Parts: sequence; C-alpha cells; structure tokens
Amino acid sequence: MNAPKFDEYVNNKKDKLSKNTINTYTQLYKKMFKHFGKEPVDIDEDILIESIKNDMLTDKGEIIKNPNTLTSLFNTVIIVKKEFDYPITKLLKAKENLLEDIYDHREAQKIIKANKLPSYKDVKKHLKKEFDDEDHIGYILNFMMQSFFTRNKDLDIHITTSLKLAKDPNKNYLVIRNWDLLYIKNVYKTAKTYGSMKFNFRDRKLTYAIQKFIESQPENPEQTEWALIQNANGFPLDETSQAKFIRKHTLDGMSESDIFKIRVDEFEKKGDLKGLMEASRRRGTNLSTLIKNYSLTMKPP
Repeated sequence: MNAPKFDEYVNNKKDKLSKNTINTYTQLYKKMFKHFGKEPVDIDEDILIESIKNDMLTDKGEIIKNPNTLTSLFNTVIIVKKEFDYPITKLLKAKENLLEDIYDHREAQKIIKANKLPSYKDVKKHLKKEFDDEDHIGYILNFMMQSFFTRNKDLDIHITTSLKLAKDPNKNYLVIRNWDLLYIKNVYKTAKTYGSMKFNFRDRKLTYAIQKFIESQPENPEQTEWALIQNANGFPLDETSQAKFIRKHTLDGMSESDIFKIRVDEFEKKGDLKGLMEASRRRGTNLSTLIKNYSLTMKPP
C-alpha cells in the first residue's frame, strides 16, 4: 500500500497511539485503499459514505453490516482527513447516524452472549480445578479475574515478598506478606482517571498458590520479584501474547471480558448493587459504563 498521507499521520501520532491502535487503523485503511484503489483520504465525503455503507466487503466477500465495523471504518478515514484539514462534517454525521444501530446490535449480541456464556458456578468450579490440578499460575490468574475484575493489563503482575520492593510505578504487584496479601495496581486502562490502587486481603489458597509459584521459578538468590506472565525464556509478553497466555488458563478459553460479564450478571441476578459498585471500584470503571458495556440484562439509564 503506497499511502504517504496515512504514513505521515502514523508518524505524527506514533508517540500518542498504542501499537494495537496503529495496527487497527492500518488494517482498516488498507481495506479501504484496496477497495478504492487509492488513499481514502483523497476521496470525496459523499463517495466515501455511500461506498462504506453499501459496498465495503468483509474478508468473506459479504457486504459489511456490523455497525461497529462501519463506525471503525468511518473513524479511520476521519482521523486522517482531520490531520490534513480536509472536510469531515458529512462523515461525522454519517458516523453519528450509526449510533442507534450500534445500540440495537449490542442488545442483540447480549442475548446471544447470555445464552452462550457458562454460569458463575461453572467458573468457580474451574477455579477449584486449577487449584486441585496444582496449576498455580492458572489459579492466581483466575482468582484475580474473579475477585478483582481485572483486565489483561492488570494481570501483568510482579510477585514480591515486601512492600519495600514494590516501588516501580510502571509495574503491578502482588505482595505476599506474613499476615496478608497486597495487590498494587499501577498500570491499567483507566489509571489516568483513578490513579494507583491498593487492595489488602487474606486468602489461604491464593497464598499457597503464590508460594508454590515462587518455588517453581529458577533458583536465584538475588531475585526479589517474579513476573507472573512471561514466556518460556522468562521474557515479558506483548499485549496480544498476554491475552493468549491468559486464555490458556480460563474456562473454555474465555477472555477476561467474558468472565467479568459473568460476574456482573451474577450480581444482577441477586440484585446485589453493593457487589456491582465494588466491581466498578476494583476494575476502575464507573457504574454506568459497567452496565452499558458488560451487563447481559440491564440497560444503562
């Protein structure tokens, strides 16, 4: 793809956008470039709107109907046009018109998801099985997802044995102490909003699993912390590899998002508003956003 304007946009924004975001924009821009035979940024708004809504094809050769995908296509061309001060008013309006379709699509997907996801009882059974099978990493990961409603990034945890050793603001820690455990969450999606979080708690089985995990690591008298998520050579993983690593330990290979939906659904079934509010606090997501994006039954106010 020979797209100098898109390349210039990426170069200008590379310090502000994540690697995953850049990859997504690149994939969508390539799709439009292939469709039009030239850079979408240079195409008239009316032509873009008509073609994106009616002619763009999926990888299977079907007309794109998913309003989320259509919105992402509009977003991609809008941000590049905006970078070069091209008109985007009509494109913004076309994207806005998809909002109702997105809501309807989300509600339909909730029904499908609710019928497919395992129950909370099944998820708890899986946690017990991880402990019984002595899959200590799996037990720690599943415990944190079920009890602290963690995202993948939150699970990039470094285990240590003293609070004095947990001082790097660019790491998440699980500190195992004589009397309790301390989870320090510094690096997570909404950290700029909620700041560093600390949770101290006690759990006998988790303490045991952490101790066994430490014992299983290569012996090094000078080592004071152990990364929970790493490759076979002890090196850290990128975000995509982290997600795959975590799914290997979850029931049916579920994502952290699916597990969170199951937990939210359980609180809703019990009418447990206190539980929902605590889930909101621990995850670092306001209650309205939680209900909007993760509830399988409730509608946001």
